[in-house]
Amino acid sequence: MRRVRGFGVTVMALALLAAGCAATPAAPSGPTTTLTVWLMKESAPDNVISELDQQFHTLHPDVEVKLTTLEWPGRDARWQAGMAGATPPDVMEMGNSDVLAYASAGKLADLSKQDFENSDTWLTGLRDAGSYQGRLYGVPYYGGDRVVIYRKDLWQQAGLGDPPTTLAQLQADALKLMNANKATDFSALYFPGRYQYAALPFVLDAGGAIATQQDGKWAGALSSSKSRAGLHAWADFVAKVSRAPADKDETSDVDALGSGRAAMIIDQGVTAGAVAKKYPTLGEQLGVFPMPGATGPMPVFLGGSNLVVPTAGHHADLAAQWIRLLTGTQYEGLLGQSGLVPNSTGLSTFVSGITAVELTAAGKSWFTPLSTRWSAVDNANVIQDMLESIYNGRATVTEATTAADAKIGQLLNAPG
Repeated sequence: MRRVRGFGVTVMALALLAAGCAATPAAPSGPTTTLTVWLMKESAPDNVISELDQQFHTLHPDVEVKLTTLEWPGRDARWQAGMAGATPPDVMEMGNSDVLAYASAGKLADLSKQDFENSDTWLTGLRDAGSYQGRLYGVPYYGGDRVVIYRKDLWQQAGLGDPPTTLAQLQADALKLMNANKATDFSALYFPGRYQYAALPFVLDAGGAIATQQDGKWAGALSSSKSRAGLHAWADFVAKVSRAPADKDETSDVDALGSGRAAMIIDQGVTAGAVAKKYPTLGEQLGVFPMPGATGPMPVFLGGSNLVVPTAGHHADLAAQWIRLLTGTQYEGLLGQSGLVPNSTGLSTFVSGITAVELTAAGKSWFTPLSTRWSAVDNANVIQDMLESIYNGRATVTEATTAADAKIGQLLNAPG
């Protein structure tokens, strides 16, 4: 009896033990790696990043993507602190003007050997901005460029038809607009004298350059024959079609177009929305087209963003894979549909309206000379001062470009 009884107690105890074990769930196997991603405010729409992260998690179930969104003001201090911290970012979005300084300082990983979709058709301005000494450090993400924004009502009043495709046609149309509007402050195309990002394309369109490097030394190239030809074309054009002030930049062009003091301006595509918001009656009267050059669209300065992998990060391979997804056709197409200019000329089927015009214009794009000291030239207003002196007649093209090249060479070759 005792043995049977003892056996029964033992069996019951084992049964209870087994039941207890079955009732205790195994610890869930969650992500074991965190990929830290820093993007900038008003970059990719939330739904795009959410969809991408879901796909990335499917490919890498053990990886959690932690996204932080930064403001543009103060970004440099935040980036510096983040890279020096205990949990540095693995992926960062940088403005394309920011990449060079970090790449030259050895703070970004070389991505040249990575395979990225559509790299053969990347926008030139974004690719160049992400490169340093022939190596890729910033993958093109999205762009933004300037187009001609015009008033259809003034266009029609002057008897004009389809938008022009060459500079000669644009000038002919502009002269008709000037004849149809006799106000002394009216500009067919509002083109202020210090507007460097609209004037320098004339230099590039003529085959010229801003500055060149040889054997480690920089030299200004604005005094070359081709660059001077481009500046002569610019000076002749603005003298005939613009009454904008010589000592101003583009900051007042929204009001110039909205108030009727101009029929056209050159600005970023989003500016059309700014004009329509401030002058609601013009919403349906605004059109856009690429700034035409001697033959086809004029080269445009390309702003935008690149994606980089900081050397301080802990997961370089995963970072490159995440970037590869976001910059590939699927998600770049979604960016294009949201109104951002995608990173490749091969993605035209994904864009429409103003974005389509911007992408067409970006097919011929450029970026500032790839010198770590180019900001010194910008801060000294070398280009703006040169343009203003030509615009108001204080200097000839020859005189102004000679002086500008001397300053450019001095600033770019300065130590430090």
